[in-house]
Amino acid sequence: MKGKYVIIDLRNMDYMKDDEGKIIYYDTLEEAGVVCGMYEFENAWICKLEFNHIEAEVWGPYQQ
Repeated sequence: MKGKYVIIDLRNMDYMKDDEGKIIYYDTLEEAGVVCGMYEFENAWICKLEFNHIEAEVWGPYQQ
């Protein structure tokens, strides 16, 4: 998922999801931006996933 984009409303921590309630990941910033425009989001963030932090004591070395 590194390098993918997600759409999140940070005011209520809602996110763009599919019919099953799973988060949707976009390949490009432009693709996510088009979706924001289609659904007329007033105040949403398009966030790029860069690093998945997992605590070392629980999961071992960091996962990327």
